Amino acid sequence: DHAFKTSKSEVTKLLKAPDIGKMPFEIKSEQDIEKVMGKMNTLAPMITTSCVTGQGMDLLQKMLFALPKRRKHEKKVERPFEFLVEDIFNVPGVGSVVSGFVNAGQLSVGSNAHVYVGPTDDGTFIKTVAKSAHIARISTNHVTCGQNACLALALSKDLRKKLRRGIVVLKESASSTKEFEAEICVLKGVGTTIRKSYQAYVHILNVRQSAYARKIEIVKAVPGIPSSHTAQYGEDNEVVLRPGSRAKVRFEFAQRPEYIRPGMRMLFRDGRVRGVGLVTAISTVDPVR
Repeated sequence: DHAFKTSKSEVTKLLKAPDIGKMPFEIKSEQDIEKVMGKMNTLAPMITTSCVTGQGMDLLQKMLFALPKRRKHEKKVERPFEFLVEDIFNVPGVGSVVSGFVNAGQLSVGSNAHVYVGPTDDGTFIKTVAKSAHIARISTNHVTCGQNACLALALSKDLRKKLRRGIVVLKESASSTKEFEAEICVLKGVGTTIRKSYQAYVHILNVRQSAYARKIEIVKAVPGIPSSHTAQYGEDNEVVLRPGSRAKVRFEFAQRPEYIRPGMRMLFRDGRVRGVGLVTAISTVDPVR
């Protein structure tokens, strides 16, 4: 009981801190769940549970199912098919199998389901066939956006070696890129100055790779954001970024081209530095073969 009370008081104190500013709200019944749903921006629901007796587990389950969806994938059904590869397997008797998330569109698998897989290390895409699909270990002929699935691809042994994490499966031909522009904001980084040739590890959906900052430009003032949050010029008349700064940066991947498109959210990190951004433009290279 002492450990429980201590943990509860610490969580309550953390939620009331100025940088979080939430009011703890203890859930004791289903009516409390209905009350808190429309006030999630100010209230932080707290549910007492026990893994030994099972106390509160039913309330926790109902609370989780009552939460609104963060992303509404049903709006992406009409977009071109886009499957993000997160893992790769070689199944005896089946061949190459890729698992991942259907980010947009839909696909009916079979002998006529021609898809493009890539980009490979040289930036090209491989044209192949999606033979079959599984969702939660159950065979299916159709996958749609918002689902986690596995696709079996008709690939030779030589082409299997070119598969890697971070690639995509597309229904339409596409191009890869090694350079892209993004509007970024540096969130965190004590004692760090970002300038041209800065290198960071970039995350864009399932893409994870080091990238260099080849060009940094000051963006126009954004209404509601203090002028102190814009980039500044350094001693050599070059743009430098510090925590809180916003700028337009042209990145170049360090190793190989990737498939990205404008509108994708990005996150970059380097040691204690953290930043977020939005891809605004890309320069396509190496057409599909």
